[in-house]
Amino acid sequence: MKIRVIAYSILIFLTALIQSTIADSIKIYGVKPNIIIVVTVIVALLRNETEGAVIGFLCGLMQDAVSGRVIGFYALLGLYLGLIIGKSNKKLNKENVLISIFFTFISTIIYESIVYFFATVLRAPLDFVHSMKNIILIEAIYNSVISILVFIIVSRMNKRFEEYEKNSRRY
Repeated sequence: MKIRVIAYSILIFLTALIQSTIADSIKIYGVKPNIIIVVTVIVALLRNETEGAVIGFLCGLMQDAVSGRVIGFYALLGLYLGLIIGKSNKKLNKENVLISIFFTFISTIIYESIVYFFATVLRAPLDFVHSMKNIILIEAIYNSVISILVFIIVSRMNKRFEEYEKNSRRY
């Protein structure tokens, strides 16, 4: 259990670091991926709603810290995202990468739509169709492609954790 907490802490830190540094240089059509959403979705799919919610909350908290905006907005979004995805994984084949791609795509659309709504509701009139077509859908596709790599990394981590926990229970 301790090793899982340490590994997830490192994963969250590296995700926030990549999101705030490298992601700016790999933009496609001016849109950068949101790796924090991808990590939250993949962990919630492969584990359960509790770990998904905790990872989502911590990833969101890191995104709040990096963005410099109000602390807690992204943390709550990540918490709810991890909780909902984690609850929906009970009847799914967790080892299927296509499921993670699908959930990443849908989660990105919902997550970024909520962010767009709250970012513009008080400032300007909503031009949701333009934002959906030119930003959110591109980011959803981008995140879905990145989810393949993140899925491989996190699933290997989980297999090693399970082997370690299985071996440590024998004694």
